[in-house]
Amino acid sequence: MEDKIKVLVVDDSIISRKYLSRILEESGKVKVIDTAKDGEEAIEKIKKLNPDVVTLDVEMPRLNGLEALKIIMKDCPVPVVMVSSLTKDGAKETLESLRLGAVDYISKTDVLSFKEAAKEARELLIEKIIAAKGAHIIGRRIKPTISTTTVSKHEEEPKATYKHKKRLERMDIKIVAIAASTGGPVALEKVFSMLPLLRVPVIIVQHMPKTFTGVFANSLSKVSKIKVKEAEDGEELKSNQGYLAPGGMQMTTSKSGARYLVRVSDKPKTIYTPNADVMFTSVAETFGDKALCVIMTGMGDDGFKGLQKVKESGGTIIAQDKDSCVVWGMPRKPTQTGIADFVVPLDEIAPTISKIVLGR
Repeated sequence: MEDKIKVLVVDDSIISRKYLSRILEESGKVKVIDTAKDGEEAIEKIKKLNPDVVTLDVEMPRLNGLEALKIIMKDCPVPVVMVSSLTKDGAKETLESLRLGAVDYISKTDVLSFKEAAKEARELLIEKIIAAKGAHIIGRRIKPTISTTTVSKHEEEPKATYKHKKRLERMDIKIVAIAASTGGPVALEKVFSMLPLLRVPVIIVQHMPKTFTGVFANSLSKVSKIKVKEAEDGEELKSNQGYLAPGGMQMTTSKSGARYLVRVSDKPKTIYTPNADVMFTSVAETFGDKALCVIMTGMGDDGFKGLQKVKESGGTIIAQDKDSCVVWGMPRKPTQTGIADFVVPLDEIAPTISKIVLGR
């Protein structure tokens, strides 16, 4: 049996520390080696105890989560999962924590709730902690690695080189569809900051709660020539416009006469909502071989089944490579099964999209 993941729980509330510790311990996969009540105590204990993963609250006295995170990433790098309020204001802080080096985040309210949904939130927290352990941290940036959910640290593969399945040249593309999860917000900001106006619509699924997607759409718009908004049901897909799937909703595409539309619905029910499989399947049905789909960093394998449909329809697939993913989960199967036409580092995703869509 593999060793349990050593976790330090950081929260200013003694009740939260107690319940979070119990939830983690009851999973059977985690050992809570200690707790800390604020950022200063957290830094001291990280240096002393060397945990595998830290869960970190944002709002704390003396030294809050963001201030502590800056110091942690500089002085004692360790994978961090933010466990905090996901209000609209909290969303801005949490997105900033990801830019500072946190691996992932989850709603403390959901995890500590007594509602039925709390069970799913607690299972997701364990998944995120397992995935976080698989992200090596160096200084202020995350050094990507493979997903620990599928390959143990003793089975890490040698660095691979990939051959393009198609020629990197201009194709007749009508839509770009992108999906990401863990590590996605920062990676997407990087890609969008490098993209030119593409003359086609861009649709995005990022696993996020509903309070986040409006804030994140604005964040992408600030760094990109392509303006991004939360998708609205029934609106026409327009060139040079980005559409982000609203949190908790599914986003699909359809055709009405000569117009292409975006559809937003609370169905079907899936583990991750918005769901990459749902989006990619829809894109394959609507756009066929004129679809360009991109699968990026994230835990799990959401997107693979949808991309199989894209492949069958003649569409083109770009996968982010292992070495630039925070967690090499979502792009893994498309890469290993060979359905990805291009496997490229994060820095090359935008240039590859541009070359395929615009020819330059």
